[in-house]
Amino acid sequence: MRIKLLLLISIFILLSTNGFSQTSTNPKNNNLEFSTGFNSGSLKNLEFAPVSRYDYDGLFYRLNYERKSRNENLFEIQVDYLTTELKSDAIPQLNTDYSKIGLGFSYLKQIFDKDAFSIHLGLQSQTTASLYRDNYYLVDQEFGIASRFTYWLNEKQHLTSKLTIPLVLIRLRGDNGLDAYLVNRYQSALWNLEYGYSISNNFGIHLSYDFKYNRLQIPNAFRELQHQVNLGINYKF
Repeated sequence: MRIKLLLLISIFILLSTNGFSQTSTNPKNNNLEFSTGFNSGSLKNLEFAPVSRYDYDGLFYRLNYERKSRNENLFEIQVDYLTTELKSDAIPQLNTDYSKIGLGFSYLKQIFDKDAFSIHLGLQSQTTASLYRDNYYLVDQEFGIASRFTYWLNEKQHLTSKLTIPLVLIRLRGDNGLDAYLVNRYQSALWNLEYGYSISNNFGIHLSYDFKYNRLQIPNAFRELQHQVNLGINYKF
């Protein structure tokens, strides 16, 4: 219901603004975006609780800023927030609140541009703080590589796909333990697919899907899988 309401409000605002938008064709190098959507995931963290798997779902929120340079290189800052409840059929008494906040930075250099298709490649940094009950928490710092593919269907519509592969994980645990892992023990992938539509020279909307998988090979197993679908509005300036 909340997502449908946000959709109706967003469409109304954007359509109302369309008649007052600038007609200038000057390029807009800054893009500010807000989106919200539905998250569905599963988590296995035997260090926290002796259950085979937790399941969770709920709304998440995202704020994203992107800056494009004269050479079409991209700098991006992204903040994500999710609050939900971990649920287990095996031991329902261990159900617990769960919240995550993430802060990501990426710098992508354009390496290919022909007709309506372009490719960017660069570096990604992602910090994620996960809070469980009883003051148990995890803070993950990931460093990796990212690639982005963009195809313009026409002047108003585009498809974007971004793949991020972390290569290093630094983890701070609730007991003040600090560990570092390389790809031989930590495997992760984040894939994003987005459809965008430009309503005017300044405003647009988008629909996107995110898939994320984390696997950490430690004595107390850790696995997490997430699916996200979200709708957003963006302002270009």
